[in-house]
Amino acid sequence: MTLTIRKSVMLSASKDTVWDHLTRAELLGKWFNPARADLSEGQPYELYNAANDNTLCWGTVEKLSPKDHMRWSFTVSPLNGTMTTVTWDLETVPGGTQLSLVHSGLPEGAEDFAVVLGFDKGWHEFMGRLHEIDKMGLPTPCHELT
Repeated sequence: MTLTIRKSVMLSASKDTVWDHLTRAELLGKWFNPARADLSEGQPYELYNAANDNTLCWGTVEKLSPKDHMRWSFTVSPLNGTMTTVTWDLETVPGGTQLSLVHSGLPEGAEDFAVVLGFDKGWHEFMGRLHEIDKMGLPTPCHELT
C-alpha cells in the first residue's frame, strides 16, 4: 500500500484561468515552479528552481482533458527515481472553480515519511498561492467582467 495526499481549494477564477495556470509555463512559475515548456499530453515536463536553474521535479503529462482534468507522473530527487502520480481536477462552482489535487503512489515506509510530509506541506502552500490568481498577471477575459 502507498500513501495518498488529497487537497482541494476554492478559487474565484474561471476554469479557463485556473487551467492556464496549471499548464502554461510562464504561469506555473507564479504559484508553483517554472516549467521549461507548456505542459501537453504525452510529453515529458521539468519544473525548475528559477534562482539556480536546477531541475526540481519531472515526469510526463499522461492525460490532459483541457479545462477539466490532468494527470502527471511525478518525481523528485529524494524519491530516487520512483514515480508517483499527481491528478488535477477542475469543477465550475458558483463564483469560480474548485481545484482538487490527488498525489498518489507515495512511499509508505517510516524512513520516507519526511518526504511525504514535505509533499503535504508543499502542496498546501502551493495551492494556497492560487488564491492570488487574479493578481498573477493574466488578463481577465471580457466575459468575466460582467
